[in-house]
Parts: sequence; structure tokens; C-alpha cells
Amino acid sequence: MPRVSAQHEHEVRERIVNAATRVFSERGFHRATMQDIVRASGLSVGAIYTYFKSKDELILAGCDLITDQEMSELGRRLTPVEGFRDRLRVAAGFMFDQIETEPWRLGSTRLLALAWAEADTSPAIREMLLRRRRQIHGVTVQLLQEGMARGEFPAWLDIDAVAGGIGALLDGVILQSIEEGAGYRRSVAERRVLSMIELMLAAASAAPPERLEAVRPQPYGAAEPVAS
Repeated sequence: MPRVSAQHEHEVRERIVNAATRVFSERGFHRATMQDIVRASGLSVGAIYTYFKSKDELILAGCDLITDQEMSELGRRLTPVEGFRDRLRVAAGFMFDQIETEPWRLGSTRLLALAWAEADTSPAIREMLLRRRRQIHGVTVQLLQEGMARGEFPAWLDIDAVAGGIGALLDGVILQSIEEGAGYRRSVAERRVLSMIELMLAAASAAPPERLEAVRPQPYGAAEPVAS
């Protein structure tokens, strides 16, 4: 029997994950079944279970695939852009493009909203969200460090905390877009985000504020220390 190539295995895995992600988006994580994924992929049950033993494994694999594709596309868009302010605008624009992605496509914010709703009851989904958060946080930290190196952010800026705040801001925009439904207007939401970016850039000439009580940075998903 001929040996299956690594490329073929990769293509089959990606086909399964794409099908699973589409099913999760359409039916929700709990209602979706492995049989649904079998039908959507066009593969046999045996082929599915050769690569993934459970739905939870598919949830995590789907997150990894989405994140890898998103970070690759964001990097492609940022590469030709030189000005730091413009790079921030491109990064924000990429997020808004994801909001406008069709619900059945990878990266759809509908899938993200479903995951948030299930995070309290599913360890696999919580881990998926934390993986996504760590990736976004890392990219944001890199952009802010670049800005500090260019002198566009003050040296006193707490980059780790600001990156976390930006992530929360962008996720808030996603939630607002869901709340607003047909009333959502990208131009309005984008203005809000860009206004916050301009506010941060304006801080470059500001004097250092009184420091907040120092708290050791915690990895995402770890409990924050309780103030005494």
C-alpha cells in the first residue's frame, strides 16, 4: 500500500477542520455532531476519526487554523506599510474585515460569539479562546513596541497592559456589531477605534502619570491577584 504523503495528510486535516468550523457556525457547538461533520466534509467516519478523536479536538484545531490564517493574512497586509500610524490603521481595518466575513467562513465573528457563549461550560472552547487571545496579544505587543522604538509612544507606557486593553476594545466592537445587527455601520465603529488609537499616539508628549500599583503580569487565563 503506498505511503500517504505529509502534504496529503495536511490537506485532509484542513478539509475536516474547514467542514467542522462551518458546521459549528451553522448549528452551534453543542448541537453539531460528528456525523454532521462527516457529511459536511464528504469523508468517511473512519477518515475523520483517524485525525480527530472528538469534537473538542476539532474545536481546538479549528481555532489554530483560523488563527494561523488570520495572522498570516495580517502579516501580508502589514508588510508593505511603513508608517506606524498607518500600520495600526491596517491592523484595525483587518479586524473590521473579519466582522464583515460571511457567517459560514473561517474567521467569522459569529463563530467567535458562539464560543464566548459556551466558554463557561466547555473547557475546550475556553482554551480555544485563550489561544486566540494570546495570539492577538502577542501581535499587539509587537506593534506597540515598534511604536515605542519610533518614539511615537512614551517610554513609560505599560505595553502589556495597553495591548490587553486594545484586545478588549476590539472584542467590544465585535459584540457591538452583533448587538446593532442591521444597524451596524463600519464607518462609525471604525471611527471609534481610530479615535482611541489617536488618543494613545497623543500620549507620546505627555508626562508620566502617577503609577498604578505594580502588579506582576499574569498569563491570559490566570487569575488576577486580589488587592488587599
